[in-house]
Amino acid sequence: MTQLAIEDFLRQKIGLDALTVGSNTIARCTNKRMADCGIADINLYLLKLQESPRELEELIEAVVIPETWFFRDREPFVFLSNYVVSEWLPKNPGKILRVLSLPCSTGEEPYSIAISLLDAGLNPQNFIIDAADISKVAIAKALRGVYGKNSFRDRNLDFRDRYFTSQGDLYLLHDLVRSKVNFIQGNILDRYFLTERNPYDAIFCRNVLIYFDSAGREQTILLLDKLLKQQGILFLGHSETGQKLPPQFVSVRHSLAFAYRKAEIPDSPQGLVKKDTAKTYSSVFVRETKRTDSRENSGSYKSSNSYSKSFTARARSTDIAGGPQSLTNRAAAPTAADKGSEKGDLETAQLLADRGQLQEAAKLCETYLSQNRTNADAYVLLGQVYQATGDRFRAEDCFQKATYLKPNHYQGLIHLALLREERGDISGATIIRQRIQRMTK
Repeated sequence: MTQLAIEDFLRQKIGLDALTVGSNTIARCTNKRMADCGIADINLYLLKLQESPRELEELIEAVVIPETWFFRDREPFVFLSNYVVSEWLPKNPGKILRVLSLPCSTGEEPYSIAISLLDAGLNPQNFIIDAADISKVAIAKALRGVYGKNSFRDRNLDFRDRYFTSQGDLYLLHDLVRSKVNFIQGNILDRYFLTERNPYDAIFCRNVLIYFDSAGREQTILLLDKLLKQQGILFLGHSETGQKLPPQFVSVRHSLAFAYRKAEIPDSPQGLVKKDTAKTYSSVFVRETKRTDSRENSGSYKSSNSYSKSFTARARSTDIAGGPQSLTNRAAAPTAADKGSEKGDLETAQLLADRGQLQEAAKLCETYLSQNRTNADAYVLLGQVYQATGDRFRAEDCFQKATYLKPNHYQGLIHLALLREERGDISGATIIRQRIQRMTK
């Protein structure tokens, strides 16, 4: 029971869902810390953990192992550069761009952001990057700015030649880049964390929500909403595309960027959700388009879905079986021309889902599948619609059918992995992710 108490203590302090890293991992790290402290009784160690912030930090360091490298998943950085040059700068002449990297781990991500902005031609005086992490050890390494070969896994390493000085097997980051990042130690689950600072134009919060329990994810998303400017851009990780977001976060149509714009939710007497009362989360699912052949994007996954588009399914007050109308305005019905082909049927269903007409989208998918039972893409789309309504059971069934029909169907596999992680089947999700990695090598 004390082991469970330690897991619960970590959940309270840092929002860690023990299932995401495994109870065995936590137990192994706990045993090591007990040995380092000279404590044989786990009950005594729990007391020390509760009384000593320093020991809590040590256990967190042991359990939460950072996995990061420069330009990990390159497309978010590509999108940020394009967005800043083509949209932000023309609208904000003379202003300072503010970016947040949270959590920042050992610094590779915020430094990659700085390099991207410098390469895009921004004046170093025109942007500021804050980078925050709970780990003092990680921040200390980031401040040193010295990295080994494991931090450089992207195929395109031109940036290393321009912004680092080689020191044998190590690389020292140039002061120009280091000076652009301000590191902050703190806990993302502190609801007031960073709220005293001016809001940010872009926030990178990638690959952290998957480690939190539902309460931790909800609290983090609310914090991100507070920290991000209106029309600002939020970047999540590829494994977090099934997370629930407030309705003001609208998916950006850039393949593999996993970015969301914080859009205005207009007030309307016709029943649109008002910004100050939007308590219900919408489900946002990014359907990745097939990427172009790019050596720079070697860390990204390929998609086999020919109907890949981004859609935001607005929060509804009922499930797919019927009930009250959607909180969003009803879109115009598709024209007959939209239904002129098999591809048109799925595109129409996709359009309905984009507009929040989930019941109609599901019916169209089901009708199509009654006549085309071997179309994996249709099962994936129907699964996404079910997922948007909260029907995880039927969603998982659809994704399983899709991957049975097409074993290497990326969309089906990644959604299966996410759903299994969500219900605590970490070993099952890991097997699927390993399959995806083998498939995309």
